[in-house]
Amino acid sequence: MIRINIRKNDKITTKSFYNKIDLDNYVLDKIGTDHNIGNFTDCSNKIWNLNVGKSINVRNIRISVSGKSPYHNTEHGKQMYGS
Repeated sequence: MIRINIRKNDKITTKSFYNKIDLDNYVLDKIGTDHNIGNFTDCSNKIWNLNVGKSINVRNIRISVSGKSPYHNTEHGKQMYGS
């Protein structure tokens, strides 16, 4: 699971993704990419591989990772099996 903060026009939105494919789809539909990064898959790979506290800028949108957990749903405090 990855939790990201998306800052656009001084508004911050937090999104959680349990699977990489969900992040891929979100980047394709909502964020896009720019020429410095490559295609939308490259963009979602860079976001997925960011360390907690690090950020990336895409088309005047700042995306930072606020949490990562391969085994737990940290927002609800429940362990997720099969993650």
